[in-house]
Amino acid sequence: MDWPQLQKEQEMIHTQLRNASRLSEQKLLIEGQIDHAQRDINNHSTALNHIRSRLDKLEGFSFMNMIRTWTGQQEELRAEKIDKAAILELKIKEAQNMQQDLSKDLEQVNGKLAQINGRQLQEALSQVNAKKRRYLQLHAPHQAQRLEQLANEEILTKQLIKEINEAQEAGDVALTMLGQAAASLHSASGFSTWDTFFGGGLIATHLKHDALDQTESYLHNAQIALQRFHNELLDVQDMSTKSLHIETDGFVKFADYFFDDIFSAWSVHSKISTAREQVSRVQDDVHNAIWRLQDQKNNVQDLMQSIEEEQKYLLQA
Repeated sequence: MDWPQLQKEQEMIHTQLRNASRLSEQKLLIEGQIDHAQRDINNHSTALNHIRSRLDKLEGFSFMNMIRTWTGQQEELRAEKIDKAAILELKIKEAQNMQQDLSKDLEQVNGKLAQINGRQLQEALSQVNAKKRRYLQLHAPHQAQRLEQLANEEILTKQLIKEINEAQEAGDVALTMLGQAAASLHSASGFSTWDTFFGGGLIATHLKHDALDQTESYLHNAQIALQRFHNELLDVQDMSTKSLHIETDGFVKFADYFFDDIFSAWSVHSKISTAREQVSRVQDDVHNAIWRLQDQKNNVQDLMQSIEEEQKYLLQA
């Protein structure tokens, strides 16, 4: 077996081992995110129950539906508390949806992990490494140390390019979802304006409810897409080494703050424009993150080319 074949075999095993490690990291990350969503549900539910008890214990009552049908009676309806209750209802619903989607992601990760035999892969890797050592002793004893170093760098570089590609794909999905959310917010704003300035009525109110319900769905789709993009960026960050370093601290944080206040920002007509501005800012952040990923990928691909050229030179020498 020649050197390229040995290198390819080692690369395949390393890729599977890296995938197992990555899946294990994702498992812990997603489990933590599910726990965080549950804490949000508990905290928001406690706060909502407290408001309900102060508002004559209105069990089974939807504050969000009330806030959507107001016609200028805010003072009489104890607006401040009802507004807070509507926001909490939205946040509880979103945390529940997030928990459900993350649980599906966790199920997929566990299924993939169950198909990987780590011990078998380690044994196969040891056998390949032994073959490579024998090959170098016979064909390139003076270049053996450098060739082995280059081989390891090649594997890491290819894996890093793979991680960057996956992060870019997740970023593209996030941009698509954010675009749909932005369009839906624009539509909801239009129905709200119609309801406010033209008297509304039952048909206008029904259309407005449908638009806002659809916007909730699009915002959730954007949030879970951002969370997955965030997780992929962390994978890229974890792949960084001394020779291959990608700085992601500056653009993995946008998903942490975006949805903290997004629902409170659009729960009433007067604040929908604020939510649209927030979505637009996050779209810019995602665009910038994808651009930086591409810039780093170009650098890594240049490094890959130099590694291949040096390997070829040493083997021919």
